[in-house]
Amino acid sequence: MPHIIIDGYNYIHRTRSSNIPADTNLDMIRRAFLDKFVQYKKQKGVRITVVFDAYNSFSTGRQRENYKGIDVVYSRENETADDVMIGWIREKKAGMVIVTSDRAIIDEAKRCGVAFIVPAKLEMMIFQAGISKDEEAVEEEVYSVRKKGNPRKLPKKLRKASKVISKI
Repeated sequence: MPHIIIDGYNYIHRTRSSNIPADTNLDMIRRAFLDKFVQYKKQKGVRITVVFDAYNSFSTGRQRENYKGIDVVYSRENETADDVMIGWIREKKAGMVIVTSDRAIIDEAKRCGVAFIVPAKLEMMIFQAGISKDEEAVEEEVYSVRKKGNPRKLPKKLRKASKVISKI
């Protein structure tokens, strides 16, 4: 079963059509965001973990909560969500798909051979939830690489990534 790990605030800021005003209740935005993924989890049967920054908090340890079946992790003091996600990427657990547009996280995922997609692409996949994608389309969504070898066969890393992404 695929495990989708989402950079929470990165996703929220990248998919909103306008900037979030300073006086907005961030908790309400987080809950609406999580409710959308509760529905996606029910429909697709995937495991979802959302990581939020709690960088300026006074918590000495990571805070975890379960929101209607979705794992929510808040980073500890002096730690960012990026640090948490990069640590998980280095563990290379099978079936993991990273959702972020943060360049450092994407570069680490590429280096470790972990599948990733950007928030806008996952938004589109949620919107088109019933549409299946062929292997070539998934390859373009993950990342483009100069091909060597058999032109009719995807590189091993892309085959693995497209197999995981096709399940979400």
